[in-house]
Amino acid sequence: MEFTNYRCPVCNEQFNKDDDIVVCPNCGAPHHRDCYDKLNHCFYEDKHSDDFSFENLNGNSQNNENVNNNKETVTCPNCKHENPKATFYCNKCGYPLNEQDRNNSANQNAQQPFNSQQTYNQNQNIPPFGFGGAGMPSAFDPMAGLKNDQPIAENVNAGEMAKFVGKNTFYFLRIFNNIKTFGNSKFNFSAFIFSGIYFLYRKMIGLGIIISFLYIALTVGEMFIQLLPEYQSLIDSVLNMQNSSQLFYSFSMSSQLSTNELLFLYSPFVFSALKGVLMIICGLTANRSYYKHCTKKINEIKNKNENANINKALETSGGVNLPLAVCFAITYMIITYIPYFL
Repeated sequence: MEFTNYRCPVCNEQFNKDDDIVVCPNCGAPHHRDCYDKLNHCFYEDKHSDDFSFENLNGNSQNNENVNNNKETVTCPNCKHENPKATFYCNKCGYPLNEQDRNNSANQNAQQPFNSQQTYNQNQNIPPFGFGGAGMPSAFDPMAGLKNDQPIAENVNAGEMAKFVGKNTFYFLRIFNNIKTFGNSKFNFSAFIFSGIYFLYRKMIGLGIIISFLYIALTVGEMFIQLLPEYQSLIDSVLNMQNSSQLFYSFSMSSQLSTNELLFLYSPFVFSALKGVLMIICGLTANRSYYKHCTKKINEIKNKNENANINKALETSGGVNLPLAVCFAITYMIITYIPYFL
């Protein structure tokens, strides 16, 4: 969507085509990135609770052939669905509501062959061309095509969820909407790789600490056994057993070692396998756990705060905690390498 017909509400200067623009996820108001960073919030933040939209401001209405007579909605030319004026893409089919975005889409499709991913994006209310990369619109919708007041969890709407999530709202709003609507989630590769550290980063402190200590315990247990003199002696004796051919090596080893020795020999591999299972569980459950965490915390904030303080409380309690995640990562590295020095 082009914002060249608008002015930044902070500096009151008209936007240029090449400006770095930040769009408020609550009301759709565009800002210069520098101006937004100085305020650290939307210029119209105090009006968000009144279902405010920057499109409704006097003098900010677009001259678009799809605007209805009441100037409150835009009719999608593709499916005829009525959308709020501040919406960049149709909430039903994902079709661009701005004429220039439609022209860009047509030019892009003319250069690239049609593929099933485009159809999937439209069905999932994802803006054309996906998120990032070549062909991305100059200003994408951080609400992922959802309305601010659209329910996305129990007593929680999309605007409140976006305010609480803070970072990467485009990704999480799509995931949360799929969980609510279809009961489907996605595998979270960040949680798979970083396990407990990822949960701490997303301020799920209790769950993050439990998973982190489990992972650290399994890692230390694996390394501790491998560094024991008794284990090294057992490895040496197993290597000395290899007098027969490789074909009969496993049978020869199992027949000459006791059950306790076999369990001791393979115990580090058991610890390693348990770590892999823990990582997979984290990847499978992270998005659902975060969805439940956000829903619970937002409802608690709404019950404790007045309407005027809800937005600030959502931003403060939500978002991410990078320092805590980094501290646990450093702690894990230190604990992991201590056995080598001992």
